[in-house]
Amino acid sequence: MSDNKLKTINMKKISLFAALVFFTQLLFAQFEGVINFEKIKSETTKYTYYVKGKKVRIDEYGSDGKIKGTELIDLDKGTVWALSHDRKLYMDGTPKRVHAASNPKLNKTSNKKTVHGYECTEWLAKSVDEGTEISYWVGGDKFDFFVPLLKTLNRKDRLSKYYVETANDSKGFPFVGTEKAMDGSVRTTLKVTSIEEKAIEDSLFEVPNDFVKFEK
Repeated sequence: MSDNKLKTINMKKISLFAALVFFTQLLFAQFEGVINFEKIKSETTKYTYYVKGKKVRIDEYGSDGKIKGTELIDLDKGTVWALSHDRKLYMDGTPKRVHAASNPKLNKTSNKKTVHGYECTEWLAKSVDEGTEISYWVGGDKFDFFVPLLKTLNRKDRLSKYYVETANDSKGFPFVGTEKAMDGSVRTTLKVTSIEEKAIEDSLFEVPNDFVKFEK
């Protein structure tokens, strides 16, 4: 076999390998970056998610724009560390409570809209018993951290509970969530204000060295 033919075969093998690596990366791609969002109820509260692999950091901001509190979540271990920046304390914030299921009915509608560059589909989760209907605009396909995050945090609010109970293994992200009473009045709205894919430093998911553990 000539050298030219060997080179051609080798180039084809390299190209095939590169293509396999590329499609494998697409298949198992996970979001890494920063998500800013706000919760609008009686007042507006702002949050920031930092996401990297199985680690999530959630910063909550006060009305003065300063960090009010932080949660460091390890999805592999199912643990939560709660940080108080004012007091420089940290404590085990892993929830142990059990909430009754709401069992909402889910309707994945055909309604579409683009939110922050992501094509989203409207999901409607409804519980007649609780007099509540929630609209989620869900988009993306590499946010597989989100359902495990909600399960680990184990929030009692309906926006979290209904999503956990209906999303199953969805890799989408609810860019907007609106909780309404049956008469259509809005109770709570959660919405992403900005999202950026970027590399996140590991140090953001560690308890600062100058913080002291608070024991209950």
